[in-house]
Amino acid sequence: MREAGSLPEEAGGGLRALLRATPPFDRLPAEVLHKLCARMTRVRVPAGQALYEKNDRSDAMYIVIAGRAQAVADSPGAAQSAPGDFAPGKLIGEVQFLVGGRRATTVRARVDSEFACLAKSDLEAIALEAPQLVTTLGDLIRKSLRHEQLQRVLKDMLGELDDPTLRRIEGDLEWSELRRGEALFRQGDASDCMYIVVSGRLIGVRETGRGEELAVEFGRGDTIGEMGFFTDAPRSLAIYARRTSHLVRFSRPVFDRLSHDHPQAMLYIMRLLIRRLQRASGYVRATFERANIVVLPISPGANAAVFTERLINTLRPHGETLYVSSARLDAFLGVQGFAQTPSNSPLDLALDAGLDDRESGFRYAVYECDPADTPWTRRCVERADRILLLGDPAATAALSHLERDLLGEEPGLVAARRTLVLLHPETTGLPSGTGAWLAPRRLEGHHHLRCDREPDFERLARFLTGNAIGAVLGGGGARGFAHIGVIRALREAGVPIDLIGGTSMGALIAAQPALGWSDETMLSLNLKSFVESRPVTLRDYTVPVYSLVRGRNVEKGLRERYGDACIEDLWISYFCVSSDLTRARTKVHRHGPIWKAVRASIGLPGVFEPVVDGKHLLVDGAVLNNLPGDVMRRLGGGWVIAVDVSPERDLEVRGERLPSPWKVLMGWFLPFLKPPHHPNIFDLMMRTTLLGSIQKTETVKKSVDLYIQPPLNRFRMNQFKALEQIAEAGYDHASVALKEWLSTRPEVGRFTRR
Repeated sequence: MREAGSLPEEAGGGLRALLRATPPFDRLPAEVLHKLCARMTRVRVPAGQALYEKNDRSDAMYIVIAGRAQAVADSPGAAQSAPGDFAPGKLIGEVQFLVGGRRATTVRARVDSEFACLAKSDLEAIALEAPQLVTTLGDLIRKSLRHEQLQRVLKDMLGELDDPTLRRIEGDLEWSELRRGEALFRQGDASDCMYIVVSGRLIGVRETGRGEELAVEFGRGDTIGEMGFFTDAPRSLAIYARRTSHLVRFSRPVFDRLSHDHPQAMLYIMRLLIRRLQRASGYVRATFERANIVVLPISPGANAAVFTERLINTLRPHGETLYVSSARLDAFLGVQGFAQTPSNSPLDLALDAGLDDRESGFRYAVYECDPADTPWTRRCVERADRILLLGDPAATAALSHLERDLLGEEPGLVAARRTLVLLHPETTGLPSGTGAWLAPRRLEGHHHLRCDREPDFERLARFLTGNAIGAVLGGGGARGFAHIGVIRALREAGVPIDLIGGTSMGALIAAQPALGWSDETMLSLNLKSFVESRPVTLRDYTVPVYSLVRGRNVEKGLRERYGDACIEDLWISYFCVSSDLTRARTKVHRHGPIWKAVRASIGLPGVFEPVVDGKHLLVDGAVLNNLPGDVMRRLGGGWVIAVDVSPERDLEVRGERLPSPWKVLMGWFLPFLKPPHHPNIFDLMMRTTLLGSIQKTETVKKSVDLYIQPPLNRFRMNQFKALEQIAEAGYDHASVALKEWLSTRPEVGRFTRR
């Protein structure tokens, strides 16, 4: 039976001598050791009995004075043991002692044993007068946690090597710690080593003539610098810490020794390299394997607790998710107010170590900030990879005090990603006024959520985990009506659309599901616009100085169709592209009136007047990018579905030359004299517009997850009257393509709603 009592003076003297010879206590001053031993009690445990049981409260730590103990995973008699064999001088339970919560294992005495016990209340009593003690224990815990984290990372990277081998490898590695903003190395430096991220988050920055741009992110388990390490090429990126990060360094001698002694480990490393090459080529979808997501309320009416609870439920299907708030942490630790430990407290290190330990068992950690500037809120922001700024649309859109004091107005590349989330009442029709929220903030993106709509939260969860499904619709004149059928097929297959965009006719159609139009509404309103009203639209001829048609009727039709709705106010994230003639580059439209962005995107050069945008002239997006899958990928489309309605071969003619214009004109009035099919000026200009981006489309085909190209050769680009037949052709082809794709992609299938 376990026996407890005070520690005799001679035992205390022996314990002090034991601790003086045991790192890290050998660094403590004599007076601190004396205070520590004076607070301890003696516990005797017979062989086979438990010092403590799994799930007991972590209210004390122990030091072995005599005997031996072992940590076991389960109840007595269980065959499986947890790592941990404790000889005299070893600490037991020190991690959870400072972290709090429940015991993860059972510890039993292997022989009759004696332990010195330090209660949590006694540690707290001497912490303020002897902060070195807590700092020393915190250092010890951090080393223990880093060791465990590295062991897991090495097994993932090198395969199932035995523990002695892993310990030898670990002994050869060099540890590096980086604080937020510190550089690991610079672009152009020599590639003399490679690194593995053990904890934290880092970014790769490419330095160009136009400045710095974010290229890639690294999290726990990722390798950094391996390409240059193997090829002897200079560093292609500069690497900075986004938050406090710990890495291990593989030098060339260490790697050469590893490859010689354990050639099987090289297979795992080669797989890592292949995946990295594929990702760099754009052929592999990048996901956020691990991330700390922080919820920061910036409006009095934004209920962070309710929102976070809903978000956690929708994140869990994507991976194990930890939910931490100040109240939940205090309850877990059993210490009221511990979450509010300030950064200058001796217990700060212990709290950070505890959070590191908790995070390591989860894929995603969601931190709920307090609604005020508290030590807990500041700690959350320091640990953030992504910050969700939670706002109430009914409140002021100006920067909150929390944002100004904690985040600053101009985030750099190393700052955590910021996303605005506006929580709307269930009865909201279409949001408005979003531009006022976006103007004072630099954000990665924004989302509109209705509090009681599960699909809205599921959409946000897909964005946060890199699983958002984006549909990009290409241009192609009347053939673009096939997109109506493809959208219908996606909906019937239960595939959610989280982000949608396109070029030219694809831009025009993409705006409609983003506005929430049903399949029936899309079909009927497009019939009215393009079949019933088309003659009026194209009769707006002008003196051909800039174009054949002024486009006023087109603008009027677009205004009638989309009203004053702005892109940033849509429930589903939307974009379209146009071609900037002034700067010779693609312009991506993400804000402003929908009708104006679409008008620029469909502005076929020569047919419609260019759109004036400041000092720039904008024309049809198909001139530079007819299928903007690359834009979709940059904007957060994890799974990208591209719909191409432009055939590879077009405008084939019969005969050695085109029929004369007079013969064509006579065919309009005398159908029996109508020449064989031939292209008209609209067909020629449309196809010419597409030529410039055909090669880019070929690249996009290889980088998207699903490429759909309905068979539309039998339809001409100006055959608007065939709208229903073209839409049906798109539906038939997409239905088959989606069925095949979903059968081979079960990870996408779990997002579908049927």
